[in-house]
Amino acid sequence: MFAFTATTVYATALAVVSQMSQLGERSGAVAIALTLDLVVVVPLAFYLLVVRPCRLPLVALVPAILLSALAASQVLPADRQQTLHVLGALAAPMELGLIGWIAWRAAGAWREARRDATADPLEQIRSAAFGLARNDRAAAVFATEVGVLFYAIGSWWARPHAPAGASAFTHHRRSGHAGIVVGFILVMFVEGLAVHFLVRTWSAPAAWLLSIGTAYGALWLIADYRATVLRPILVGDDSVLIRAGFRCTIQVPLARIAAVGFRKPGPGKENVNLTFLGSPTHWLTLSEPMVAEGPYGFRRRVRSIGIAPDAAEDFDRLLRERLVELTP
Repeated sequence: MFAFTATTVYATALAVVSQMSQLGERSGAVAIALTLDLVVVVPLAFYLLVVRPCRLPLVALVPAILLSALAASQVLPADRQQTLHVLGALAAPMELGLIGWIAWRAAGAWREARRDATADPLEQIRSAAFGLARNDRAAAVFATEVGVLFYAIGSWWARPHAPAGASAFTHHRRSGHAGIVVGFILVMFVEGLAVHFLVRTWSAPAAWLLSIGTAYGALWLIADYRATVLRPILVGDDSVLIRAGFRCTIQVPLARIAAVGFRKPGPGKENVNLTFLGSPTHWLTLSEPMVAEGPYGFRRRVRSIGIAPDAAEDFDRLLRERLVELTP
């Protein structure tokens, strides 16, 4: 419905603009009406037909307003944009007010998220993002992007998240995670430099775009490594919280673990290896599939989970003790 409404408004505007020279004195009033249609009616339709039904945050309306103003500047004749200029002048205080409102909401959401002292920083960021956006997918995307900056840049003096009552098991040393990341970054730097100068001969913007993408990829690898270090596997009294950097998070109740083995149960899409290009020392097979959370809110069903704790023997002994305690 929104696509139909917007298409109708723009088609009508283009048709009227093509006959603007024949309207004489009425062209001024018609230009004002067209400006309001393009800058007010289209964003209003987006709000009523997309934002409200999909329960998107009000901030989602901002791109629609900006794009509508840009489209209006292209559709209307240059000598008939006086109303558009007036609306543009009014946009500055509206933008300041919107920025202030977002900052106020973000501060309140962050204070609310910080009340849960047992949550790790990534969960606190996501909780704050949800308090601001009120949308699961938007919160997950925002939390991943902010988490990349936090873990890659601001986490070097942070301590691993290991709440009281849970046994923490790191899983980055046995797999050589740090060395693999360093190797990848060196390769990305050499190849990225070569590709940059090669593409630059055709297009400088494209070359810089590729270089920025390469740099972001390196930042993501560093952040994922730091998240793996600071978010160890947690074995509690009744569940195992398995976290692999940004790549996967899943809390498995001990009652759902059907078997603990040392070999992959078999081929299948629901088997997931959570080591970083390594070989798991343990495979946890679940009695029924569960949903694992990935970056940017992506989810997947898992039935068997492969992990490689650094203290593999201690992990195996503790997990089996906890499973025995559940046996009637």
